[in-house]
Amino acid sequence: MKDRAKEEWISYKKRKLESLEKAKKRGEVDEWIISILDRINFDPNYVTLSSCAGRIAVMDMPDFGNKRDAIFLGKWHYIPPAEEIKRAIEAGKMTTWVMLNPPILHIACFDLESAERLILSAQKAGIRRAGIISLRHNVVEVCGHERMEIPVRFGKRLPFDVESFLRLAEMKLERSRRKFERFCQLVSDSCGT
Repeated sequence: MKDRAKEEWISYKKRKLESLEKAKKRGEVDEWIISILDRINFDPNYVTLSSCAGRIAVMDMPDFGNKRDAIFLGKWHYIPPAEEIKRAIEAGKMTTWVMLNPPILHIACFDLESAERLILSAQKAGIRRAGIISLRHNVVEVCGHERMEIPVRFGKRLPFDVESFLRLAEMKLERSRRKFERFCQLVSDSCGT
């Protein structure tokens, strides 16, 4: 039974890595996170499923919290020029938000022991949000907690200092990314890579 589980895992991981390589070639993977994905995928017990390096977004929502019917007015996986954010805000017609979302990874694990090792590495790196979100393939979500969500239009334009937001967003995103780099190093160290 154990040999069969290992064979199924190897086949599953191979398919996921092939999908990742295709996504990289199409430019669909955030540049900053590629080395982290590659290092985690080097461990035979892990395979990354989805990821985001963190982003800044301007979103228009018809009702508070209604992300299903929301419209992205701008989305950047880097710190954009203030003018780009200002243009995106000006396009808002409903409740417009400026947001910083932290990095996030979904990682399938060979077994629960590997998942536990991953979660402990995240905690040691200072990442508080790490846990199993699916027992099918023991999927662990690792998510930074440095985020910001600010309403900038609610029927009318609200006071908002884009430059101050960007300075704080850059600091928070850098802090999150350092933790993810530390997490990656801890995972690599624990498997001897």
